[in-house]
Amino acid sequence: MQLQAKYVVLGLLYKRSMSGYDMKKQFEKYFTYFFDASYGSVYPTLTKLEQDNCIVKHTIIQEDKPNKHEYEITSTGRELFEEYLNSPVLDDSIRADLCVRLFFGEFASKETVLKWMNERIKKNETIVAELQEEYERIKSEMSVTQEITIQIGIDYHRAQADTLRKGLKLLDQDSST
Repeated sequence: MQLQAKYVVLGLLYKRSMSGYDMKKQFEKYFTYFFDASYGSVYPTLTKLEQDNCIVKHTIIQEDKPNKHEYEITSTGRELFEEYLNSPVLDDSIRADLCVRLFFGEFASKETVLKWMNERIKKNETIVAELQEEYERIKSEMSVTQEITIQIGIDYHRAQADTLRKGLKLLDQDSST
């Protein structure tokens, strides 16, 4: 079993009704550092949840703009989300392109490997800065458990950057490469 986008959508709607656009923004803002779901997964998930009577769509007529669709969780959706919350926690699933490349790094040039590692360190530093900035901006609105998730994201990216820096030193000392 794997974590599915439907549980994230139901969780977002459990608190309040929102549009698909609002959910997309939530996915981008809060979930990208620990849940791999794209903008493209939101609308198919909403369609499926609506078909399964887990949510209902309300159309809001707007002047001079396209109509807005807002989604609300149903009792069936609440039950499904509560079942998810009460189910055993799944093992984390990691798919790390960098780790696959590093595993086979002996077949790449040292310059290429160094490039991968340095690029990832910069990316991790950027993500840490973004998460810290976001945390400072919205911490007054966050629950304690939400604060824990953002701290996990910050610590994860810091740790990966630290490990890569240590790896750069190892590569520098390795005479076989």
